[in-house]
Formats: sequence, C-alpha cells, structure tokens
Amino acid sequence: LIDTGKLGKVTSGTCHVMGHGMEHWHPNPDFFFQPGAGPVLDIGPYYITNLIQLIGPVKQVAAFATTPAKERTISSKPRAGEKIPVNTPTTIHGLLEFENGAVITLNTSWDVWAHGHAPMELYGEAGTVFVPDPNFFGGDVRFTDAAKPVKKLPNWPHPFGVPNEMHSQGMMANYRTSGLADMAVAIAEGRPQRCSMELALHAVDVMTGLLRSGETGKFVAMQTTCGRPAALGVKEAKALLAKKK
Repeated sequence: LIDTGKLGKVTSGTCHVMGHGMEHWHPNPDFFFQPGAGPVLDIGPYYITNLIQLIGPVKQVAAFATTPAKERTISSKPRAGEKIPVNTPTTIHGLLEFENGAVITLNTSWDVWAHGHAPMELYGEAGTVFVPDPNFFGGDVRFTDAAKPVKKLPNWPHPFGVPNEMHSQGMMANYRTSGLADMAVAIAEGRPQRCSMELALHAVDVMTGLLRSGETGKFVAMQTTCGRPAALGVKEAKALLAKKK
C-alpha cells in the first residue's frame, strides 16, 4: 500500500501499546520496572522498527513520561503478594517527527487496564491503513481510500503470516527467527541484511531519546539515521524457508 502509492505519502499516524504491566503473569517481573526496561524499551522495538521500515528514519522526538505507581504487587506465582519497586517510567506518551515530515503519536503504558485503540494507524494523503500488532506477524490489515468505507484486505499468502503459536489472544503468527535467517542468507549472498545494525541502532536512538525527552521536557534530535530496508515479500520469505541440498 505504501510502496505502490495507494496510501499516498504518510503524513501522520498513531500507535498504542498499553496494558497493565508484567507482574500479573511473569514469575520474576522485577527487571521490567527498572532502568533499561519499561514499556518503551520492552515493547517499543516492535512498533518503532515497524514505523521506520514503513516510513523511514526519525528526525526528532518528544515525550511526557510518568510513574503513577512507585511500587507494584506481584499477583503471579511463586511470589504472589510481594511488592517490588518501580524505578523507570511506566507511561510514556511520545511524538515522533520523521525525516519525510510525517508526525506519529506513540503511546505506551503499563498503567492501563483496557483501551479501544488500534495498535497502529497510518494516515496518508490518499487513505488510511490500520496495521495489526507489530509484536506478532500476520494479522488483519484494514484500508480505506478517500471517503470509502474501511475494508479488511484479503489475506496475503505470506508464509510468515500463517498462525503457528497459541497465545492468550488465540493462534498467532510468530516467526521471530526470520530476521536471523535473512541475516545468514544476506551474508552468504553478499547483500545488506534487512535487520541491520544501522536500523537497530536508530531504533535504540529513538527509544532512549523518548526517555530523555520525558526527563528533560525538551525535544531530542536523533544522532543516527538509516535507510528503509527492502520489503520481505512472499517470494523472499519462501526462499528463506527453502531447504538447501
């Protein structure tokens, strides 16, 4: 939709990844609430990397960051009832300005019991696309151009979109080693890998920039950049799955 121009130039969008933390299911959730974790650094990589590969690199960011609860009570076994300290922001509302001029709102939180937002919405000059949860592969893509009704697009015959793992939401597509497989093939073929060091570094720059902005109240310019990686289409994905004799 983006590369063919059906969406038009992306001008803005929203992302929401919000829940009520990890202490309800993880046996040792302490580290989630310490510096180096929190919702931006834990779940943010999936959303921010997806935005970069769809739109391009980020120019600058701004954010508000809060810590509503200074301690959490574990409700999962074996430490149910134990209280743990919270030493990193658990709600971060961010704003990302991309080098192409697009402005994206990114709201992350572990202080929300429920919400009705889509994981990702991208608004283009010619339409709107509703992107499924970047924390998984596959999922329904909905699209509208101009003032037409929003419609679910036909399922793409992509091998990495086939549900293969049971989660609380039901069967989900989860192929997290695909980036590693692409790296191995890229080395063998002498081409750039899609999950490149430059892409990863830029995503980290964005995430840490959001946290710095939350601390200082100032805009933070990115110190890195990267290109958009080549799309991993059906043909390319099938090639990664092919067995070499």
